[in-house]
Amino acid sequence: MSPRRHAVFHNLAIFFFVAAAALSIPSGAAGQDVPPEESPAAEEPPADPAPTPTPAKPGAPARVWAALRDEAVRYGRDSVALVKRPLTWKKPQWEKAGGAILVIGGLMLVDKDIDRAAQRNRSHFTNSVSSTTTSLGGYNGFTASFAMLGAGLIFNHENLRDTGREAIEAGLMAYVLHSVLNRGFGRERPYESNGQTVFVIGSSHDSFPSGHATEAFAVASVVATRSKGWEIPALAYGAATIVAMDRVNGHVHFASDVVAGAILGTAVGRFIVRKHLDEKAGVLSKADLDIVPIRNGLAAKLRF
Repeated sequence: MSPRRHAVFHNLAIFFFVAAAALSIPSGAAGQDVPPEESPAAEEPPADPAPTPTPAKPGAPARVWAALRDEAVRYGRDSVALVKRPLTWKKPQWEKAGGAILVIGGLMLVDKDIDRAAQRNRSHFTNSVSSTTTSLGGYNGFTASFAMLGAGLIFNHENLRDTGREAIEAGLMAYVLHSVLNRGFGRERPYESNGQTVFVIGSSHDSFPSGHATEAFAVASVVATRSKGWEIPALAYGAATIVAMDRVNGHVHFASDVVAGAILGTAVGRFIVRKHLDEKAGVLSKADLDIVPIRNGLAAKLRF
């Protein structure tokens, strides 16, 4: 595994653990009983019965473990539903998928020309923008997601909390999917192929689709889907688009790579948000995954 991918997996593990720890923190002391004020009595009241001992609250390690387990179950259910989703597509969904494939295929025919034009117009300004914003499609994307989760917990803002939580999940799922596709297609990057379209199926070449574009649009689509009005969605998708352009400017991805990543990330983010909103509204998923205790361990139960 390359140092870059090792660092990414290390950062994802840290974000996953910290997010679980944050979700395990109690939201406040609401609901605690306040003792009533004592009032003078004319005569000595009868002795109170012995108070019932309050069960001890689970410690921090137990809460973190429970949150990690709940997140793992949630991720498992969502992954199953995401993989199974195309089996339930109707004609409109297949038409959209076909249109996306045609757009990506058409871009591949002109990828070399776009790449050369991008390099001709590359400047100190575009390089400065790229160095500032590219990380939004990497570790800073996860940082922003965790910041939304943390702010939602601190200020008891349910939508902001769920936006951050789903952005982390969408980013992780999109990362896994793009990594699988990278290995499957094995496309060489522009600087490796001199702008030519070269696929080496199953190789370590990882140009298609763009991981930064996939991650940026996964987070942006969650933020946009959970936001009202047009201002925040426009900012979110605008930032993701800049990340995609950065990758073409940097000569590390073709135009078709970043468009494919944008489509993949957007599809994952929107799917996760809508699935959770449907579940909250009482619409049951057709695919489900349960973790059940068995003797000497746990077992996964998959239902369709």
